[in-house]
Amino acid sequence: MGNRAKLLATVALPIVSIIWQPADAAAFRATLQPVDAAGGVILAQSNDNGDSEEELRRKRREQREQERQEGGSDRNKERQERQSDRNKERQERQSDRNQEQQERQSDRNKERQERQSDRNREQQERQSDRNREQQERQSDRNKERQERQSEGNQKQQQEQKSDRQREQQERQSDRNKERQERQSDRNREQQERQSDRNQEQQERQSDRNKERQERQSDRNQEQQERQSDRAKQQQERKSEQAKERQDGQTDRERAREERRKKAESDRERRADEENRQRPRRERDAERERIARDPSKTTETIDLPVVGGAAVLDSDKDADRRGGSREESRRKREEERRKASVRVPRSDADAQVDRDGNRRRYDRHESIDRERGERRDRRPDYRDPDNVRIGRREDNRVIYNIDNRTFVRHYDSDRLSRRGGNTYYETLRDGRIRETIERPGGVRVVTIRNDYGEVIQRSRFVGDREYVLYYVPEVDYVYDRPFYDPGLDLPPMRLSVPVDEYIIDTSSGYDRDYREFLDLPPVEPVERVYTLDEVKYSARIRDKVRRIDLDTITFATGSAEISMEQASTLRQVADAINELLDEDPSETFLIEGHTDAVGSDDSNLILSDERAESVANVLTDVYDIPPENLSTQGYGERYLKVATDGPEQLNRRVTIRRVTPLVKPVASAE
Repeated sequence: MGNRAKLLATVALPIVSIIWQPADAAAFRATLQPVDAAGGVILAQSNDNGDSEEELRRKRREQREQERQEGGSDRNKERQERQSDRNKERQERQSDRNQEQQERQSDRNKERQERQSDRNREQQERQSDRNREQQERQSDRNKERQERQSEGNQKQQQEQKSDRQREQQERQSDRNKERQERQSDRNREQQERQSDRNQEQQERQSDRNKERQERQSDRNQEQQERQSDRAKQQQERKSEQAKERQDGQTDRERAREERRKKAESDRERRADEENRQRPRRERDAERERIARDPSKTTETIDLPVVGGAAVLDSDKDADRRGGSREESRRKREEERRKASVRVPRSDADAQVDRDGNRRRYDRHESIDRERGERRDRRPDYRDPDNVRIGRREDNRVIYNIDNRTFVRHYDSDRLSRRGGNTYYETLRDGRIRETIERPGGVRVVTIRNDYGEVIQRSRFVGDREYVLYYVPEVDYVYDRPFYDPGLDLPPMRLSVPVDEYIIDTSSGYDRDYREFLDLPPVEPVERVYTLDEVKYSARIRDKVRRIDLDTITFATGSAEISMEQASTLRQVADAINELLDEDPSETFLIEGHTDAVGSDDSNLILSDERAESVANVLTDVYDIPPENLSTQGYGERYLKVATDGPEQLNRRVTIRRVTPLVKPVASAE
């Protein structure tokens, strides 16, 4: 009876402590509000005047709304206060949630320790009881044996048999009791664990539901506030414009505006006339015949003008390295025997695997999903290993790797031309996240590796994310900076007419640039490439078509663009804007080129400056977002006319739409 009482007390005490603990903790949890997972903040009941944090926040909104109605000059202050309040609320919520999680974890650990301690005590007590019972039985048996020995052998044998049977029965009974006790303990432990799990799951589910409701409520309220602000701003603009129109324009201002429009029209007309009157290179009849259907030959395709260089930049690379065109022809012939070239019908149709099946990627996670550690200044990216560093100028540096020289620059300065705040965060694996905040709720977020290469870039307009560059983990190579993936591919076989692969703005001014830029790659895209892989691999760039802006005539050694020259970009700029209106995540590469006069390093830097000048004109004059444009200079590497002397056609800029090369598009359809 004593052992059973001890066992009951040992088992009952932990159960009572578990039952009573939530009642005690309920008083503490009652003061907590749900967790906002998006902000990572716990709302705690305020101790000031008895108002909750939500009531204080509502009062602050009412006060800000009243102040906003009283005067438009206080809106910026209200937004700052609102942002500061939200940041404080998020910090408080995160701190309270962390504290609550620590307390829960501490309580669970204590409960586990107490259960384990109770089990150990129960086992020790059971073992001690068994030892005492065995000692008592052994003592009784010894006495019985002595008595039976004195009574006689026959009686002793009978008693021994009887004792053995009783011992076996007692052992069996003890074993059955022990099994029942162990099974009972296991059942109680399982019930306790299941009860704890169910309670934790219910608490988590309840917290999640409350978090979702709070996030949705906050989003709805923020959207309503933004819409209200936008509507008021639009009404104010309309009223100001109407007032200016009614009160405003004098005859002199009207005349000035008419003169400006006339001057702009005259500049465009003169530029068109100059383009039409520009001397053209003599056409080569045989090359024109081949250019109309390049798929019928395995020879290197040259531009159909006298002295024209190869059409494909990858063929120019082979010519410059001293490679044999006969060897390239033989490789193309081998590829022709293996399979015919398939021209994709769309961007999604271009992204296929080696078996010709469309590639599907996992759903893209937001670029903001990972929490970073804030940095106090712009990071210093490290130079790649086994690279010879050449000339440095401003934010440009000349690299030489594997006997290949190229210029590299960081485009953060160009992206921040529209103003705003820029800050940096450190992520796992040494990556850096750069965020540029612009007026109007626009953010441009870029993730780079420790070499400074762009891995991912997105533009946020409010809560909407537009992915510009994104390389899935399955396609990203971490340990080979500046490796040319085109070395793994055979020589390219152009299977579309040259005039459907290249447009010259000086002769193709009547072409539909929007339709041309929207065309898919001319051959399948094996995987998604990083932006740097596209920039530094002519073989990969050759997959997409190009527009040669040969109406931009740079002076020797200059990257300046006059307003008359800038007006010749209108048709191309309008085509880009039309594409961006349909899909704001389209990306374009602007390439700068020089003639063969001057040193290689100087031409590389000059061509990079020319590409950046064109990008700045497209942004400043034609309002194309800078993050949709990427620039790269190639110096004298890809001449359009094969000559070592000065040649205007070689001082040019090229535009390519590289969207299907730098991000998954099949999964977006």
